[in-house]
Amino acid sequence: MFCPACGTGADSGDRFCQHCGKPLHTGTGPSAADAPPAQEAPSQAPPYVGPAATPGPGAAAPPPPFPRDPWSPTSSPLAPDAPPPYGAPPAYGAPPAYGAPPAYGAPPAYGAPPAYGAPPAYGAYPMASTGPGYLTRPGEPLAPFGAPLAGWWQRFGSMLLDCLILAIPLIVLNIILTRNFGTWHVAIINNQFQSVKSLEGRASLARWIADLAILGIYFSLLNGRGSGQTPGNHAPRIAVRDVDTGRTIGMGRGVLRWLIRTILYSALIVPGLINDLFPLWDGRRQSIADKAARSVVIRLN
Repeated sequence: MFCPACGTGADSGDRFCQHCGKPLHTGTGPSAADAPPAQEAPSQAPPYVGPAATPGPGAAAPPPPFPRDPWSPTSSPLAPDAPPPYGAPPAYGAPPAYGAPPAYGAPPAYGAPPAYGAPPAYGAYPMASTGPGYLTRPGEPLAPFGAPLAGWWQRFGSMLLDCLILAIPLIVLNIILTRNFGTWHVAIINNQFQSVKSLEGRASLARWIADLAILGIYFSLLNGRGSGQTPGNHAPRIAVRDVDTGRTIGMGRGVLRWLIRTILYSALIVPGLINDLFPLWDGRRQSIADKAARSVVIRLN
C-alpha cells in the first residue's frame, strides 16, 4: 500500500508512514492500487547558446579568453571571482659564482713638480729692458740713459745707514781728542757744579776739520768713483751716476755734490732739509746738490 500523503510505499501492518509520519488510512480509504503514481521531476534542458556573433567592420574585438593558471597542474581556466590557485614558484638555482675582481696595479709614480725659479725681485710687475742691464716697471721714471730712478725712501734709508756707520769713527775720534787735548772747566750738570773736560779753541777747530774730512772722503770718494755706492747705498741697491752718460761722476764732482749739501745744512739746517726733500717733486728725482753736480741716483737691478 502507499501513503496517501507522500505516496511512499508502506507495509500492510504499518499505521503511520515511515517517511512523513502521517497516519495510514486502512479499510475505507483508497487502496494502494488506486493511488496515482508519483510524478517524476521534469529534467532540466541545457542552456541555450546562441551562435557566435561575427564583429563587423569597425566593431570592437571580442575580449580575450580568460588566461589559464600557468602554475596549476591541470591548466584549468580560472574563475573570474576566485583567487588564482598559484602553484609553488620554480626552484631557482644558486647564483653563479663570480670570480675575484681584477687586481689593479699600483698607481703610476708621478715625478716631482718642476722646480720653479725664484720670484722676481720687484714683485709681480711686468718688467721691460730699457738698456744694457736695466729692467724697469711700467710708468717708472727713467734717467736719460734708460736706468730707473731711485725712490725717495730708498735714498732716505741709504743716508740713514751711512750716518749710523759714520757715527762710530766720529765718536771714537772725539773721545781720543778730548782726552788728549781737552781742558777742564766747571759746568752745571743736574743742578750741580761738576768739573768736565772738553775741547776748546784750536782743539775744537781741529776736531771739526777732522769730522768734515772723514765725511767728505767717505761720500766724495765712494759716490764719485768705483761703483758709485757707499755702504748705505748697497742695501737698497742704488748708485750715483752722471745724468747724461750713466757713468760715475768722478772725485771732483763727488766733492762738489757733498760740499753743497754740507753748506746747505750749515745754514740753519732748513736749506739742507729742503735739499733732501727736493726729489719728491722733481721730475728727475734730483736734489739741489744733484743738479749742481749733474748727477742722478738710479736703482740697480
